[in-house]
Amino acid sequence: MGRDAKAKTDLRSEATGMKSLSGMVGIVTGAGQSTDIGAAVATLLRERGVTIVTTDTNGAGMQVDVTNGDEVSSCVSEVLAAHGKLDILVNNAGTSIGSAAFLEQTATDFEIAVDVNVRGMMLFSQAVIPHMRDGGGGSIVNIASLSGLKAMPAVPPVVTASRFAAVGMSKAIAQEFGPDNIRCNAVCPGAVTTGTRDGAPDLVAGLESVATRDVIKAENSIIALGRRGEPAEIAALVAYLCSPAGAYITGTAIPVDGGMGL
Repeated sequence: MGRDAKAKTDLRSEATGMKSLSGMVGIVTGAGQSTDIGAAVATLLRERGVTIVTTDTNGAGMQVDVTNGDEVSSCVSEVLAAHGKLDILVNNAGTSIGSAAFLEQTATDFEIAVDVNVRGMMLFSQAVIPHMRDGGGGSIVNIASLSGLKAMPAVPPVVTASRFAAVGMSKAIAQEFGPDNIRCNAVCPGAVTTGTRDGAPDLVAGLESVATRDVIKAENSIIALGRRGEPAEIAALVAYLCSPAGAYITGTAIPVDGGMGL
């Protein structure tokens, strides 16, 4: 088979894998804000035929505090009662609380960062895994951060610690439940244009007494592709990992950063 023919065959196979998301049921946490990653993930998965339930502490979707075990259990029970199964969990809920200066970290910042970024992920994963196992398998995607792979100057150290923990937990889940056909991967975005993050350049500009445009220019200069990512670009990888096209991928932590990590 020629190279071009093989490429076309591979594309057809991938498309088939993506289409076969149809009929699946999933939960996306932290998806209440329409301009953020969680909402983009939920939108794309729905377009691919997945029945998606979204959660958040405010905004659209089911109101669930991911750090509250009772609320998490109730959410999963409601989804199962309504749809009969669970194939996909995207743990997107997260926080970036705290100062970027290590000596300014507080015990409260640490507790909140770990509670939301790690404990919430653990509680939701614990709640869905038994049902995925009974159903023959499933896919868990944990939205971590590039700061879960490397320390970054502008990121609070407590958040960096929690994101590293999220990556580690993803790998542990993948290893333990691989025999049950449950896959778990971490997606690690770099700078992404979201409603939550849109105010960051203004904040940095104020702290550094420089123009916002200069902050944006400086950030873009350390990204190989020269720009922030879009939520839809993160969602595309999540959809791939949830689909049969990604059936042999588990235990990974994948940067989606436009080359920022370089």
